[in-house]
Amino acid sequence: MPHADGVRCTLASAGHPLPLLLRPDGTVRAAAPPQMLLGVVDDAVYRAESFDLTAGDTLLCVTDGVTERKSGNRLFDDGDGLAAALAGCAGLSAEGVAARIRQAVHGFARTPPDDDLALLVLRAE
Repeated sequence: MPHADGVRCTLASAGHPLPLLLRPDGTVRAAAPPQMLLGVVDDAVYRAESFDLTAGDTLLCVTDGVTERKSGNRLFDDGDGLAAALAGCAGLSAEGVAARIRQAVHGFARTPPDDDLALLVLRAE
């Protein structure tokens, strides 16, 4: 929801990789806490988290095909690989962030991905 200082976002991660928030200075933090994977437990309760995106902030949401991309015994997100890649995207447009993350994920291994790779990038102006 738009407001005077930016955009109010509300989401529940429901077991997906944690959404990441990139600030204009290059700092990255999780935008929501981890939650139980959707459909694993019948009576699981999911909590929606709300936060503000202000001018220059970028929100990145991905599927596990991004974080679990394999190269030998390593995963792309080992050692916070996704957050590190996102930190290098400060100042880029949403399209630029998506292109750079996609390139990093594809370049992580020599073989083609064996899982879906979906990214959602929102940048507050």
